[in-house]
Amino acid sequence: MKRFIGIFAMTALAAVLQSGTANAASTMSAVKDRGYVKCGVTARVPGFSMHGVNGVWSGLFVDFCRAAGAAVLGDANAIQIEDYWLDALEGREVDVLHAGSTWTFTRDTTREIEFPGIYFYDGQGFIAHTSLGATTLKNAMVLEGLKVCAIGPTSTAHSNLEDFIAKNKLQWNLVPVQTMDGMWRAFFGGRCHVALHDRSALAAVHAGRLNDSDAFIVFPDVISKEPLSPAVRSDDLQWRDFVAWVTLVTITAEELGVTQDNADGMKANSQSPEVRRLLGAEPGFGQGFGLDDEWGYRIIKQVGNYGEIFARNLGPDTRFRMSRGLNSLWRDGGLLYAPPLR
Repeated sequence: MKRFIGIFAMTALAAVLQSGTANAASTMSAVKDRGYVKCGVTARVPGFSMHGVNGVWSGLFVDFCRAAGAAVLGDANAIQIEDYWLDALEGREVDVLHAGSTWTFTRDTTREIEFPGIYFYDGQGFIAHTSLGATTLKNAMVLEGLKVCAIGPTSTAHSNLEDFIAKNKLQWNLVPVQTMDGMWRAFFGGRCHVALHDRSALAAVHAGRLNDSDAFIVFPDVISKEPLSPAVRSDDLQWRDFVAWVTLVTITAEELGVTQDNADGMKANSQSPEVRRLLGAEPGFGQGFGLDDEWGYRIIKQVGNYGEIFARNLGPDTRFRMSRGLNSLWRDGGLLYAPPLR
């Protein structure tokens, strides 16, 4: 009887593994058959995902969508982008979500999604009306009756705000809003004295207020950890790994000094085994994903390494003038670190 149970258990396990393998190939196959990657983003976040007047999407999150298109289909523009959130991912409306999703315990364990890895380290903070007279969060905390906005009720911002108010016993009033647009309308329309969101997004929105930026201030204080990650469905292990390595390839390229401009020369002349694997000069790099060996090369050549992507969308030469901070390479004091490419 025990032997029978053991055989049954092994058979069941094999079936699960076979099922997982079948699911694993599904997204990659669907993308190849369809001819484009379906990406979900959060719209109207300058520097991260913004739909321009010319109809072209741009931003750091968008560039990681483009990287997937370059890798799988050979064309960074082989993507379709829509404004979606986690429910659309679970509903199979998109292949990958690049919407500034914070990787949390609850999302990771109670929803049918996976977070392939952090690609932007952030934290939540506050933006305030300058007329409030507060220049730091400490100044604002002593004010009673302060009206504060945060997207709710299921967002990390809303839960962080409730925890912050309770922990510090603040006499603040939450103004209920349901959407990102609703929050900004409430804040800039004067219904809220302050608003809470990821500091990167606050900096981007503040920089976009070209005519009245002096009327608002982003406090330097951070009240939470917000590790931002792409999100994929949990039934597709191969696609999860692929999305993870799209990010890691850009980090590895920056570590190795491979850029859009020198990728061709390094592919032809580099003697570094890791560089040669990254750029497809050594065989086998695409085997695990069912891709050719040059998929990493295409990401770097068409989109760039992590440093180039950051600089183009958020860096000192943009209107956001954002420093790398925690999003620097590990050797530069940041948290970006890629496993060995071997």
